[in-house]
Amino acid sequence: MFYKLTCTLLVLIFKLLFRYEITGRQHIPREGSVILAANHMSYLDPIMIAFVSGSRPVNFMAKAELLKIPVFGWILRKLNTFPIKRGLADKGAIAYVLRILSRGEVLLIFPEGTRYRNGELGQAHPGVASIALKTGTPIVPVGIIGTDQVMPNGSRLPRPVKLRARIGQPITVDKADAGERKEKEIELTERIMKEISNLIAGD
Repeated sequence: MFYKLTCTLLVLIFKLLFRYEITGRQHIPREGSVILAANHMSYLDPIMIAFVSGSRPVNFMAKAELLKIPVFGWILRKLNTFPIKRGLADKGAIAYVLRILSRGEVLLIFPEGTRYRNGELGQAHPGVASIALKTGTPIVPVGIIGTDQVMPNGSRLPRPVKLRARIGQPITVDKADAGERKEKEIELTERIMKEISNLIAGD
């Protein structure tokens, strides 16, 4: 209930301030596990992804320090956010991700792992591909446009720029055993980032 009410309120705010636009929502499966893979430029990006998913709640990961902040951390947890320890192989977070997907839910992962505020794609990590290959979960690429311009360096107030999210067709993934997963991770990661790049460019 808290998740739904919060999203409803944010939708109204984003429509008013940023005239946000979403295309390709039909590409997100209506049921079953799915990984949403998007570029990352701003703290607004997870909110945009929540809009993208429509009626399906999204599970987010965030650095563990954010969830320790009083009140703010409580809100994040209520919005399906779970912690991950950055710079480490967080086995607990990985196990939680696998449980989310085993329940047939939606998971958001930013392949770049951190924000790149210059509007260009950064170096992708193989985490998305690894999880997809381990579970056979389809990946839906999402290109987010404009969030890096809302609060550029030096600005004190949000700017009313137009925000867009373009959703690509699902990338079907077959399970792979540990022996063949490494090679396929590289290929799949490159494909994911190419799809995101095309979506941002409008192709």
